[in-house]
Amino acid sequence: MQIRLLDGAILAVGLMMVAYQMVSTQYLFLGSYEHQAVHLGFIFVLLFLNQARNARGAFGTICNIGLAVLGVVAAGYVFVNIVHLEEVFGYPEGIDVVVGVLLIALVVIATRATWGWTLPIVSAIFVGYFLWGHLIPGHLHHRPFNFDYVVSYLSIGLSGIFGTFLGISANQVFLFVVFGSLLGIIKVNDFFLEAGKIAGKAFRGGPGQTAVVSSGFIGMISGAAVANVAVTGAFTIPYMKQVGYKPEHAGAIEATASTGGQLMPPVMGAAAFLMASFLGVSYDAVMLAGILPAILYFWGVMLGVQFLAVRCDIRPPLERINYRVLLRRLPLFALPLAVLVTMLILQYSPANAAFWAIILAVALSYVDPQTRPKYPHLCRSLTSGAIIGAQIGISLAIVGLVAQTLITTGLGNKIASLVELLSGGNLLIGLLLTMVVSIILGCGVPTSAAYTLVAIVVIPSVIKMGVDPMAAHFFSFYFAVISSLTPPVALAALAGAGLAGAPYFKTSLSAAKLAISGFIIPFLIIFNPLLTFNPVSWAWGIGTIVAVPLGMTALTAAIYGCGLTMFTARERLLAAVSAFCLLGYSVFRHVDELPIEYPMLVIGCVVFAWVLISQIRANQESGKAMRPEFQNT
Repeated sequence: MQIRLLDGAILAVGLMMVAYQMVSTQYLFLGSYEHQAVHLGFIFVLLFLNQARNARGAFGTICNIGLAVLGVVAAGYVFVNIVHLEEVFGYPEGIDVVVGVLLIALVVIATRATWGWTLPIVSAIFVGYFLWGHLIPGHLHHRPFNFDYVVSYLSIGLSGIFGTFLGISANQVFLFVVFGSLLGIIKVNDFFLEAGKIAGKAFRGGPGQTAVVSSGFIGMISGAAVANVAVTGAFTIPYMKQVGYKPEHAGAIEATASTGGQLMPPVMGAAAFLMASFLGVSYDAVMLAGILPAILYFWGVMLGVQFLAVRCDIRPPLERINYRVLLRRLPLFALPLAVLVTMLILQYSPANAAFWAIILAVALSYVDPQTRPKYPHLCRSLTSGAIIGAQIGISLAIVGLVAQTLITTGLGNKIASLVELLSGGNLLIGLLLTMVVSIILGCGVPTSAAYTLVAIVVIPSVIKMGVDPMAAHFFSFYFAVISSLTPPVALAALAGAGLAGAPYFKTSLSAAKLAISGFIIPFLIIFNPLLTFNPVSWAWGIGTIVAVPLGMTALTAAIYGCGLTMFTARERLLAAVSAFCLLGYSVFRHVDELPIEYPMLVIGCVVFAWVLISQIRANQESGKAMRPEFQNT
């Protein structure tokens, strides 16, 4: 009875939140901070009611319901007292301080309950620095701030928790997550599954390639790697295991594709809007710059699945493609996405674009009786999207604490100077340090929050070294995303391992291996502007178009030790040489007036061709040996 009541309350609040967010895109009846306060109030209620629903005992249920009530009170206080709080910014009154501390505590508790300890610990370190950093001698010292001043800047003064990041959640990210949640209920997954079968016929690996394509499509919209693994992995992982994939490989393929979906334009898991906000550029500029790197990432993943199938001798049956289902489901995905992208390119607000995409997706689903969702299922799907949107929103709220600390104390500039000092001014060392910091900051953190942390902590140091801001943001963004796959805290790999019944560490290592392109591409973005459609030389650019795909192919083949068939030791070595030369061409410029990149391109292509011819011959010999007439001789 208690669970049923809580389910009903969560459903009601979720639908109310979706309705409020939808209406707010069409009618501006609240100011910016009032809108954020309402958004935060909904977040508190949804997350704490959801925790109460999952609590084991009556005490936990009562505590979480109490926290939900306190969340409404705190957000309501901000909503009612906006003018007063702006007037006393930096010098709050006693009741303001109490509510400010309550807001910080509620954000930390909700984040811990939703995402674990990583984000709360990171934010606690930064808030502690804000309070006591004046006691630290040397480079990290800052002037003292009193407690009331810190609380005002972090919460009740309409900065920190409130401001840029909560505004991005309220105005941009939330409705995109709701849109992503609708894909399953309106049976768009059927389209992704059939589209994936086409890739499974073109590449060896069958269901593995199907998982890459379908999970990549859904991850592009959902913005949550773990949720994406849970949604698509439920049907892709058992199928992969059935045809011969080891459990750790099946879980790794699903995790790698689901994570990579957030790199793929047009939506990039809502990170495109965050990046556009940081850079002060239009959405379409970010979308255009992200196309080539994302294609290369998935090229690398599909090759990894191909070579994994060769190495493990997986020969799944060819899957029959249901073109009728493919064509009937195509409009459900293509038309809303086309409207979404067109409106964003035409400079409509992200929330307004998401509003019409949601309306169109639901309307189209009711045209076809086979895709028509039942009303209760539609309501639950919208509520599920609201919960995921609230989870991402709370992560962005707590990141606001970190951002405000960096700004007010000047710590951001100090970290940038420290990275520059440790690298000795060497760009490559500086990038390697940035890569490590980006992966660490992304451990156990949702993608949106991971990228935001990296953007405010690390990216200024990269830009200070002379790197183009767009390239710097993409560099750190890729590693923040890839952190979902890297041990010791690999949330996407953990989810994949759970569904596959596989050892977590083996799954994580296999996922990191499959995602090798995600570790290479960020460096190519820095050193080769063509990847973000900003070529410095068309001759070099044309060579890059040839070199990078071939180089990624050679590198992946060398890692897995096979191509069309298993490599000999010499073939594996030559594949590694080809990869070094081809990818080196994409990175190296003229050194001491010697155009070394062009000889590298020629050598890389020649060696690649030699390995390919050798593999074709070996594959033909292998095919002959398997024929009955050859087996009898």
